[in-house]
Amino acid sequence: MTIAVAEAELIHQALKMNVDLFVWTTSNMRGVSLDIITHKISVYKEACSVAQKKRKLGEEKRLAAKEKADKLLSIELIQEAKYTTWLGKIVMVTKAKDKWRML
Repeated sequence: MTIAVAEAELIHQALKMNVDLFVWTTSNMRGVSLDIITHKISVYKEACSVAQKKRKLGEEKRLAAKEKADKLLSIELIQEAKYTTWLGKIVMVTKAKDKWRML
């Protein structure tokens, strides 16, 4: 489904006029408790950890993953966690126009 240029322009103008309605970082969410917007993973303490073999990404994928992680860190959507073992594999899939998506 495609929309006409005039219709797209109307949508664009409406979004620009209401930019203050969108939340870009967690600090913009005034009045919302961090307990509600924070996700924490519960870990079964008696489980044995199994470290997966670290997957080497190609240079292009590695740079794309770093760029995405840096972007998410800069807007405080994620934060760095320090663990002694490798947690999980980064999976990069191709998108349109030679871009990458990190899963």
